Amino acid sequence: MVPLEPWEKVFIKLVGRQKSYADIDDVHAIIGCVTCHGGKEPADFATAHDSENFGFVRDPSIVAETNCNPCHNGIVATSANSMHSKAWGEQTTIAQRELGADKDHNNFSECAIELTEGFSRECSSCHTTCGQCHISRPNSAAGGFIENHRFKKTPDQTNNCLACHGSRIATDFEGHLEGNEPDVHSTKYMKCWDCHKEDMHADASGSATRYHLSDLPTCEDCHNYFEVPNFYHQIHWPSEGEGLSCFVCHSQPYNNCNSCHTKDPNSLNADWWQTGYAESATETDVHTGSGGYKEFPDFKIGYNYDHKLHKGKFIVVRHIPIVRDSYSPWGHDQLANYDVRPTWEYTSPHNIQRFTPQTDTTGGGYCFKNCHAKGDSASINIDRYLWQSDVDTDYPDESIANMPVVVDDKLPDTWQKP
Repeated sequence: MVPLEPWEKVFIKLVGRQKSYADIDDVHAIIGCVTCHGGKEPADFATAHDSENFGFVRDPSIVAETNCNPCHNGIVATSANSMHSKAWGEQTTIAQRELGADKDHNNFSECAIELTEGFSRECSSCHTTCGQCHISRPNSAAGGFIENHRFKKTPDQTNNCLACHGSRIATDFEGHLEGNEPDVHSTKYMKCWDCHKEDMHADASGSATRYHLSDLPTCEDCHNYFEVPNFYHQIHWPSEGEGLSCFVCHSQPYNNCNSCHTKDPNSLNADWWQTGYAESATETDVHTGSGGYKEFPDFKIGYNYDHKLHKGKFIVVRHIPIVRDSYSPWGHDQLANYDVRPTWEYTSPHNIQRFTPQTDTTGGGYCFKNCHAKGDSASINIDRYLWQSDVDTDYPDESIANMPVVVDDKLPDTWQKP
């Protein structure tokens, strides 16, 4: 997303017959600028925006409990513990890799102070305020008003949703990876909230990750594949037992990351992305950060070892940006229980198509020729799966961590193995 010029970020432009801010947002104009932002009014520009002497606050919703109440007290109360505000899922992953597999976000405070303080300082800064959803673009996307400081009840998909959820969701949904088509829901002009009807302001303190949230969208919300007979669906999702996740057949390649390190809080010019490995897996990387961090397209089918959380015996998995010493710049050199959680994790790509390399039946063929590791195409189809040898070769320090998700002993004995 192209950054705005500094003046564009703050300049409130009156157009047409607009004579004041009241013509842009008549409700919030009644409150007045200084009620939320502090500062002094009337005054010259420098005085009005003087933080030191007159308490001007650039983003009042950083302290929503004070500045968004009493008008939005219900939303403020629950949103303070929402997934967007607290990043409970990230707290869970850190707690588990540091304290053990039986831990979650409720145990995060038990982690070393270097982790808890570093998270509060760095990770929490990525997660948004009320204003960064409803007035401006988020700071992570360089900020700037979306519609002249008008409060928007529904955030803007491009400037808010996809501005934050970029390298994974936006890249998939809009079809930015070379060779991919945009998600079919995008081409049908659907918006995020057409599927995501969960309450984004809800208290999520009881949810260990985003996949533990209630009311998450499912394919079955719109596609009841048991009502309309389909041979492929019947074979791959039998009435008894579990078959394939829908993404295994209907998603395209998606972005993966090879490593990620935190920032050194004592260096103004610290690299965010530091040295990684897995060079053999990044030959077609689409984004390279300083120090070795890389994003690369891939498609891997793994084994679902958590059937309570995800559907399907086989799922698609994505390598996430983590290494054993990711938090060393914070002063925490090694995650003590790094191996208790896979680094190839369940993913739900937003790049759905009816016909993908897995389901292509042009020329009268059958889709199993694009997936099953047997017959003439076995040597090609083997690469669609995550094997222990893949991990051992590309991510040797993660061999133990990914044993639950590799498919080595989960596929039919008659299939070819690497």
